[in-house]
Amino acid sequence: MNSRERIMTALELGTPDRVPTWDWFDEAVTIGVAEILNLNGHGKVTTLRKGDETEQAIDLYCRVVEALDVDGTSSVYNTSLKAVNKDFGRDKYGRGYILSDNGMPAIIEAAVSSMQELNSYDMVSRIEESDFDGLRRVIERLGNDRAHCLNLNGPFQEAWNVMGGMEKTMLGFIEAPELVHGVLDEVTRFNKVLMDEAVQIGVDFFMIDGDLCGNDYPLMSVEYFRSFILPYKKQIVDHAHSLGRKIVKHSDGMVWSIMDDLIKIGFDGFHPVQPQCMDMNTTKAYLHDRLCVFGNVDCLDLLVFGKPEQVIEATQQCISEGSPGGGHILCSSNSLHPGCKPENVIAMFNTVKQFGSYADIALTPLAAPPPPDCKPVRERHRSGRRRQRNLQ
Repeated sequence: MNSRERIMTALELGTPDRVPTWDWFDEAVTIGVAEILNLNGHGKVTTLRKGDETEQAIDLYCRVVEALDVDGTSSVYNTSLKAVNKDFGRDKYGRGYILSDNGMPAIIEAAVSSMQELNSYDMVSRIEESDFDGLRRVIERLGNDRAHCLNLNGPFQEAWNVMGGMEKTMLGFIEAPELVHGVLDEVTRFNKVLMDEAVQIGVDFFMIDGDLCGNDYPLMSVEYFRSFILPYKKQIVDHAHSLGRKIVKHSDGMVWSIMDDLIKIGFDGFHPVQPQCMDMNTTKAYLHDRLCVFGNVDCLDLLVFGKPEQVIEATQQCISEGSPGGGHILCSSNSLHPGCKPENVIAMFNTVKQFGSYADIALTPLAAPPPPDCKPVRERHRSGRRRQRNLQ
């Protein structure tokens, strides 16, 4: 199998020849890996964000993908975020962000705050062909032997960007439901057009961003999720499938309270399985033959502070728990963010190449358990302590 076949087989819940790999690469990790592997043939790249370095940066990213034999790529669309000063920037959709050298810009200024503003707000008309230059270059550079993913903010995250923050959007569930539904409708239309354009370029699957849960609780009640978020996600999933493409939901946190909803919506995969609050064994057993599981080498602690030998052990464990029966794509537990050590990233991908052959992996996962209870981690621990006291 080539890399694309490997990824697409897993997304079809099948068993490829080897456990496929995919991840989100931050620029700092890309540069660090390239330096260790001596891949930088054009001199040192200090940032991948500067417009005049785009082609060089994408070439470096593609070299890293090839050197690590990563099966899938990850691209984003350009929102033309421009710095107004060193700490603040605004994109072509009228949204204001705090800028940072590391990680994602943080939304602080809304583009839409009223129905009057929404009535004249049109995101689709601002989409340009050049917004997809990054995706186009990656596909041209690596070809169709790898699976290419476009990351979309999705209805919830795109809505909170438009409304100036997650908390403003969720307050709007109560105080301005008509406005929130209007914004969600607009960003859903926007996402569909982005998907149409990406398919024309050659994208294979989509990843929908936007966290829905924290480590203990969902970020909103299940009722609000089903009323405000689920219908728009369903539209996006249906649109991806109408285009003949797979679609994966990303959310950190303990997602059990809405996992069955994600399955019913029709998502093809779930990313990631955050080890601080979800267990890979349980998750894979429950989602087997339902959703492809992405994950979950720990990037909160292990890839940041651990040693390569510890990463090798954890990656082997992830394969043994997540890969039986197919339907598993190995990656970090969120992303390869700036804190991840490049040597640990190299160890993770090399371990999959060494130990990820399905000739050496069990054919079936554990039997599916009932869904775990959705008590917060600390409440479960408290209950355990109470039981221990009662036994003494």
